[in-house]
Amino acid sequence: MTDFVLERIKDIAAREPGRPAVRVGVGTLDYGGLTAAATGLCDLLRAQGVGPEDVVGTTLPRGGNQIIAMLAIWMSGAAYLPVDAQWPEGRRQALLADSATFVLEESAEADAQVAMQGESGLRVRPLTEGREPSPDNSATERNLAYVIGTSGSTGTPLAVGVEFAALHNYARYLLDLVKQPEIPGDGDLCVLLSADPAFDAALRPVLLLAVGAELVIAPDGSPQDHIDCIAAHGVTVLSGVPSWYSGVLGAGFVPADSSVRLAFIGGEAVPNGVVRKLASDSRAVVVQYGPTETTIAATGGRLLSDEFLEPPIGQALPGVEVHLYQNGDLDPAVDGEPAYLYVSGAGVARGYMNDPRTTAERFVPNPSGPPGSRMFRTGDLAKALPQGGYSFLGRTDDQVKINGRRIELTEISSILNRHPAVAQSVAFVHPDSAQPLLAACYVAGSGEEEAAVEASLREHLAGELPGYQVPALVKRVDALPLTQRGKVDVAALALLVRPVQIPVVEVDDDSALTDVERTVMVIVRKILDVPCSIDDELFALGLTSLDSLKILAQIREELGVRVRLRDFFQARTARNVCRLIGTVN
Repeated sequence: MTDFVLERIKDIAAREPGRPAVRVGVGTLDYGGLTAAATGLCDLLRAQGVGPEDVVGTTLPRGGNQIIAMLAIWMSGAAYLPVDAQWPEGRRQALLADSATFVLEESAEADAQVAMQGESGLRVRPLTEGREPSPDNSATERNLAYVIGTSGSTGTPLAVGVEFAALHNYARYLLDLVKQPEIPGDGDLCVLLSADPAFDAALRPVLLLAVGAELVIAPDGSPQDHIDCIAAHGVTVLSGVPSWYSGVLGAGFVPADSSVRLAFIGGEAVPNGVVRKLASDSRAVVVQYGPTETTIAATGGRLLSDEFLEPPIGQALPGVEVHLYQNGDLDPAVDGEPAYLYVSGAGVARGYMNDPRTTAERFVPNPSGPPGSRMFRTGDLAKALPQGGYSFLGRTDDQVKINGRRIELTEISSILNRHPAVAQSVAFVHPDSAQPLLAACYVAGSGEEEAAVEASLREHLAGELPGYQVPALVKRVDALPLTQRGKVDVAALALLVRPVQIPVVEVDDDSALTDVERTVMVIVRKILDVPCSIDDELFALGLTSLDSLKILAQIREELGVRVRLRDFFQARTARNVCRLIGTVN
């Protein structure tokens, strides 16, 4: 059935058109309105010739329009490609040019299609010239359903193409899961969408529309904003990465005092402490694991205890197979021993768009499957558990996950090396930081002053990478230290690049500050969500390029002063930013 999810949403709309479907702030859309808006937008897409195997990129901000666009694109038989509107322009355009045939974007024109009331109108724009309209709008299970951009080791994002068959396999599992009696739902589901739509985990809450859930789109803001949203709307289902849960729990979220009954967690290693706080009373915690190439999740299971040494990832989902091998020759692993993790079956993606070489390297023949079947080489280590299921043991390459987002460290180095002042560089996750912290060291190719080069490097990185991939710490070194095996010695580099320990700041510390300094400190603390002093190194506190843009926007709004991003990078501390404000007209 090629429209498995859509048919269920349409059935609910026909039976209960007034049932709440999507909530964004104070705006709401019921199931009748949702399907009507999606159908209207689908007609617009089809009028432009959109159909199966087309990829429609969306560059929409978080909101109801994104949900409507996703459903409308599927109704047209095409695949959707969510592109984060906050990514650098070059990265957005590269992904669209490589993978999309159309783009759906905001428009202020009078004839723009209105989807979600209170949000901008939409228009469809073809990205290829002289193409023929699609003769058929009926997608099959083997047509593309969505494309997700991921970090690529060459400095160019990889675009993973997933077919409807894989999407529907996961959707069937998910819808069956929430109906099980041991998974407490307490009636109608109210689901918080907190993930970035350009992250495939955002699909999980959206798919629950097929069981009549109300989808609450979390605001862009702090963990406290999300806590307030959960309370205000009586959210019963959460879905997020461990670092997101750590943020809301650290900000004071008490699961026992909330309406939450079910929490999905995955995207990175699951810590015991988060499970301990979530899994109490009648709440269910469901862990899921799976790279983008395996359609949202390949394994899953309910966590009934926090007594584990290695993070558990559950068992293979229906239709999915997990394989553990000792080596690259695919010799079967010994039970209980660390092994290379491969995934085969219904959830395996088609491959990387327009990149057959990388597809062939990572999607390999399945020796235990039927002729022509493939499995995905995840690059992860895992082991089988005596009681069943698997535990996650880490990565085998330079790929890491921070806040649930996959990052190729070599991509960061590749882009750093393009800067004229850099001869050689390496990016790594700092081992001595309480929270995952990206760092980079470089050998200079010129004799320029280090502070000026660092500011230029940050500007260069911010123009090429999403904010979450820009290292918080950047340090020039005379040479990159090597281990006895000839690899870069990250432990030695970490000693040269030390994250600042965040101090406990008392309110009285601000008493001697000027009005401008106090205003800037309020902005910095709110956006970084950490206690800090006016002389702390901002990048050492975890400041990203996206944080920098938010701070500058708030300074402009509250103080009426426009500060250049490059000057902000060079300022380095809040005190220097305040001095800079005094020199800006």
